[in-house]
Amino acid sequence: MSNVHHPAALVVLLSLALGGCLSSPVPAEHQYLLPGAGQAAAPGSLPRVELRLASYLDQDGVMVQTGPVEVHAARQHRWADPLPEQLRRALAVHLAGQGLPASGRLVVEVVRFQGSGDGQAQVQGSWWYRDGTGHESGERFQVQRPLKQDGYQELVTQLDAAWADVARQIARRVAASNGSGS
Repeated sequence: MSNVHHPAALVVLLSLALGGCLSSPVPAEHQYLLPGAGQAAAPGSLPRVELRLASYLDQDGVMVQTGPVEVHAARQHRWADPLPEQLRRALAVHLAGQGLPASGRLVVEVVRFQGSGDGQAQVQGSWWYRDGTGHESGERFQVQRPLKQDGYQELVTQLDAAWADVARQIARRVAASNGSGS
């Protein structure tokens, strides 16, 4: 017996296979805003704030650390506005009413703003503040908040809560430093 190839049968099989792929549903894309970034801060009540973000965080996808040295930017779970802008707005909201002097300059550098494989929201970096008289203070921060349930919506909520914790730490430290007179 000889092997006879039927081009018509091959075309039909390929058409069915490709038709199945083309009709597969496209995964839904979800966009997120930090809760604090959606509020308005009190105008004129804060020092000049400069935010610096590690370059790997400055992208559309929400970041998750999947291993000790591996991070992944989600494709279907994205920031609705650029993350640096959201962090600036949320920081202003979280700092408002904390008693931070309106003069001076605050620099905040964020090196981690992501979820972890063990169910934590992680925010890490450092800040530096110089008041109008030249007095300086600053320190590193590292905040982890456990996720109460699975999902990106919970991760974004806990990242915002951790960012609010960082703002409170900054305000307390600046107030203590200015009150010490050193």
